[in-house]
Amino acid sequence: MNKISQKKLFILLPALNEGKVIGGVIDSIRALGFENILIVDDGSKDNTSVICRKKGVFLLRHSINRGAGAAIQTGLDFLKKTDAQAVLLMDADGQHHSEDIDKMVERMRQKSADLLIGSRFMGRNDIPVNRRFFNAIANVLTNIFSSNNYSDSQSGFRLLNRKAIESFNLQIDHFGFCTEMIWQAEKYQLKIDEIPIQVTYNTYSMSKGQQLATGIKTAFNLIFERFFGI
Repeated sequence: MNKISQKKLFILLPALNEGKVIGGVIDSIRALGFENILIVDDGSKDNTSVICRKKGVFLLRHSINRGAGAAIQTGLDFLKKTDAQAVLLMDADGQHHSEDIDKMVERMRQKSADLLIGSRFMGRNDIPVNRRFFNAIANVLTNIFSSNNYSDSQSGFRLLNRKAIESFNLQIDHFGFCTEMIWQAEKYQLKIDEIPIQVTYNTYSMSKGQQLATGIKTAFNLIFERFFGI
């Protein structure tokens, strides 16, 4: 696989009420030379969109909160109309390290992967117990219906090449999209690979993501999608 041009790599971040941190996340990405930043504001009630406009990034906005999966699909639909070679998905809450982007791009080139998942569990990360628990349950649900065993099926840090961008049509609006993406990738015979990444959890980032109620809802969504959707 040819090296992905930095000018044709987009960084896609779904964002919900991230006004406190989104500016710093954008700055950290730009500091590494990445200019094509696409924010999908998923119905934020704070100043997330205002900050993004001031930063001059590509901005799409849902009028209501639809969920992370819907935000990702909105971004992919936009990118299908561009000449993007690839898109890097990352969370907007600051837990992911922008420094891992180049490592992801190089690994995709080396392995000719279509979907590259940044795994929090292949490296040394201080991951809270509840996040480990949610991920373990999701891994079981994901891997039991997959042809491979994935160490971090719920990672939001992912690199998709053009083939993957064109292939995905996510139906799960909320957190179950991570597993749905893996299942669709296998369905369309895309090559999937994993690579260790670093994450940082703090009080702010821990207030985001899956809690018990959403975790249970995600599990039911996955089961329904497996038997009635895909």
